[in-house]
Amino acid sequence: MPSPFSEAGGLMNKNKLAFFFLVAAVFGLALLTRLRAAELLPIDYDEDDYLSAAQYYAAAIRRGDIQTVIDYRFNYEHPPLSKLVYGLALLSLPEAEQVPEPTDPNIPPATSLPEPQFHRVRYLSSFWGVLTATALAAVNPLAGFLLAINTWHTKYTAQIMLEALPALTSALAVIFYTVGIRRRPGRVAGLNPWLVASAVMLGLTASAKYMYCVVGLAILADWWLRRDDEQGVSRKGWQKWLLPVMAWGGLAILIFFATNPSLWNHPLRRFWESLFYHWGYSQSAHVKEAGLPYYQPLVWLLISVPWHPGVFLLPVDQIVTVLAIFGLGRLWERQRVFAIWLAAALVFLLIWSTKWPQYILMLSVPLCLAAGYGLEVLVIDPLIRLYKGWRNPSLVQKQYEKPVTWRQNLAALPWLLPGITILTIITLFPLLYQLAMSLTDLSNMSLKDGIQGGVWREVVQGISGQVEPVDLDVYNPQRANEVRYTGPGLLKDIFSGGLSDLVSFEIIWTVLSVGLQLGLGLAVALILESPNLLFRRWWRVVCILPWAIPEFAGVLMWLQIYDPQFGWAKQTAEGLGANAPGILMALTRWREEPVISLVLMLVAATWYGFPIMMLAATAGLKMISPVVYEAAAIDGASGWKLFRQITWPLLLPLLVPVMIIRAIFAFNQFYLFYVFESRTNYTMSYLSYFLAKSGFYAISAAINIFVIVVLITLILVFSRWSRASEGVTYA
Repeated sequence: MPSPFSEAGGLMNKNKLAFFFLVAAVFGLALLTRLRAAELLPIDYDEDDYLSAAQYYAAAIRRGDIQTVIDYRFNYEHPPLSKLVYGLALLSLPEAEQVPEPTDPNIPPATSLPEPQFHRVRYLSSFWGVLTATALAAVNPLAGFLLAINTWHTKYTAQIMLEALPALTSALAVIFYTVGIRRRPGRVAGLNPWLVASAVMLGLTASAKYMYCVVGLAILADWWLRRDDEQGVSRKGWQKWLLPVMAWGGLAILIFFATNPSLWNHPLRRFWESLFYHWGYSQSAHVKEAGLPYYQPLVWLLISVPWHPGVFLLPVDQIVTVLAIFGLGRLWERQRVFAIWLAAALVFLLIWSTKWPQYILMLSVPLCLAAGYGLEVLVIDPLIRLYKGWRNPSLVQKQYEKPVTWRQNLAALPWLLPGITILTIITLFPLLYQLAMSLTDLSNMSLKDGIQGGVWREVVQGISGQVEPVDLDVYNPQRANEVRYTGPGLLKDIFSGGLSDLVSFEIIWTVLSVGLQLGLGLAVALILESPNLLFRRWWRVVCILPWAIPEFAGVLMWLQIYDPQFGWAKQTAEGLGANAPGILMALTRWREEPVISLVLMLVAATWYGFPIMMLAATAGLKMISPVVYEAAAIDGASGWKLFRQITWPLLLPLLVPVMIIRAIFAFNQFYLFYVFESRTNYTMSYLSYFLAKSGFYAISAAINIFVIVVLITLILVFSRWSRASEGVTYA
């Protein structure tokens, strides 16, 4: 894998001026967006808290009272580095009236804060955000551009928050690591200056905000994956890998304590108080009253900042997230540590109970880097191929030695026409009709007019400008008796993030259900292929039975198992008595608990979805020659290495089509949610059914159009990532 500056370095070797121009352009754009936000954004929650702390630190430093700096405990749950630097920025300004420390963190923010202190600190935070975008531009200019316009990153680095400094230092820690890991070891414990700089940045990250230290876990994971196979065998190899890792981590811890004055007195006690405060706060009434679901971080990623219209130049965060999905494969290939960072940060945010929007800055840098690669995959690379083909047509000719002529197309047309006609009637026309419905206010009151041609009449007149669009009022019970044209506003609202909460849940549901089905199906297939297993065929038949049961009937069976009053699961929990009070309570209230409801439905979905995965994996295992394993065994491979290097790559071409089919079923899951009637989790298919049942046909059609677009996008992403189009090449 190349170092992060290898792409930039190649560009610099060809045209240094162009590269520096791109980086400078990102710097200027990031500076423009953040200074604009610093001027226009209103005072937000916590800004008065952190400005008050900065004033307190500045006053103590002016007096030379270091002990006061050490003992200052307001807002002690967060390390003091950002607030200390804010205080240093105020030293050159005349003293202003001290901002009072809020007694209740839930009260609204202050209506005014002292000037010029307020904007001085905002400008400093903005500068850190600009440096982060510029550093990312040195890795990939496209990624730097996307981070420069990211509304969430712009907002929370242009305000007096604690996010800007750790966002910068965490990015630098990863960038310095990726450069240093490719360089020769230094004289001190195998660390070169770049790795030393990475450790320093990680220590500063911990001194700024704890949760950003997830980058340290990403670096350690990548470092582990990079080690040579021989190092995992010999003791000397382990030492060669472990010593620099320990030195790197020890230096980061040393920097953390050195830059955290609050730990200079009673370090362990204060550290644990500060660290465990967050756990208590995540379980507090304030967090629970917010009512944000466990998948809320995905919701933030699928929308731009919705609260400050007119402040942000390009609110396209949802497009960045979509581009990142397309770029994940290339991110893993070229910058694996950033991919691990993105995954680790996302998992942490989904697990952690506190779901405030500023937390997604933990993954803004790797997300924008993945989006930059996605932009390359979808736009840059096709344009380059098109340009090369235009400049050198022989390259295109080589790909198609026998180009198809128009006469051959005409000769094939009679054979294709029946299929095209049927496809148009049963697929394309319903889609076009639903698209037309989404441009109207079709409801149960105007259904008769719509069936008699009212939908097409209004769409044609609306598109041609003969009628003006009307507002679609969902909550108005007085619906019109005739169809009216509403325009593309409904589709625009949906595609711009109107269903981001549902999309977030759908993504989690699809990934978890298909992943569990794949894991269980693959595990069962491997077990059934064991030569020492008795009654192998009988066990295979038993495992196929869930697939033979109709899905609706299978869901009803699981509903009876989970029944809060008479279900088998509850009866079992009651039999355990005092040993399972939590399980008993969960089975009694699972309809109201989103996480418990999700887990129970995942069990049912895994049960009736794993057999097809098992059959595909079994077919693939029978096609792998034993000679391959024998050759690998001679080379010393065994266990996990055999699976990772041989079994999984050879099974993947057969598993990909099945995974795509199961992903489509999972994303469109209806029966499970309809039967379970979960009050906290439901899919867009269930919502579309509920709206159609209630008479809102236009909204239901718009949701169906959105679902189709999302499914096509996910299938394209998965096919590109898995290279499913290449097929099975080893059979």
